[in-house]
Amino acid sequence: MTKDTEDPNVHRGPLPGMDGVDDFTLLSIRERLGESFDPVPAPVLDPADPDLDRSVAELRRIRDAISGLAHSGVGLGDIADRLGEVADLLEPRVPEPAVRLANMWTGAGSRRANPVGGQENPIAPPVEFHGCDDGSVMAEVTLGPAYQGPPGCVHGGISALIIDHMMGFANHWGGRYGMTAHYEIDYRSPTPLLQPLTFRSWVQEVDGRKTWNHATIHAGERLCVEARGLFLEASVAVPGRPDQRSTVGDGI
Repeated sequence: MTKDTEDPNVHRGPLPGMDGVDDFTLLSIRERLGESFDPVPAPVLDPADPDLDRSVAELRRIRDAISGLAHSGVGLGDIADRLGEVADLLEPRVPEPAVRLANMWTGAGSRRANPVGGQENPIAPPVEFHGCDDGSVMAEVTLGPAYQGPPGCVHGGISALIIDHMMGFANHWGGRYGMTAHYEIDYRSPTPLLQPLTFRSWVQEVDGRKTWNHATIHAGERLCVEARGLFLEASVAVPGRPDQRSTVGDGI
């Protein structure tokens, strides 16, 4: 999210009685702040390993710096050598995939490792989420060259990725849960890189196990993308714990 420390419309600091993400819903925030409140940021989840967060932060620096360097004339031979040395140090320490998947579901790992906004995921777009008093959720994001599709524009798949996650967040904010069953998206105008974008999503309709969502992306006042999604209440087995099932879908 773009740093906007002077924005008076964004709630800052911890909320009284807030225990974590699972307690971050419209109902619980209204109990604390009343019917009307400024956008509230989703709680920051404590890291399981601060060194992992530091490593991911450095990888993101590399990701942003190296994007779009073709034909730039920048010498990268020594950089490639150094990165190879780091990979050689890291790979022998990495557990097998099944163990890694199981570890990601320990504590808040599944949320921190998410490919949208996950603090432990180096490919995750830099998205931070806010809950709003009208029942919607929102994020303000500036995406760089690593996410380019058409010239100077955000790749449509990246827009879809973030929107799908935002819809999951909207479900959580509204006290619903579910996994994506159907999704349709309309690209109304080019979504620019290197400009602040406003993502917003909200629950439109609820019927038993079904939840319908709507979402938009705006660049300023211009509508770039809108989407509709259907989510179904469902559960899946937790990796490494075949006797446990999770209802956590896309979302915070």
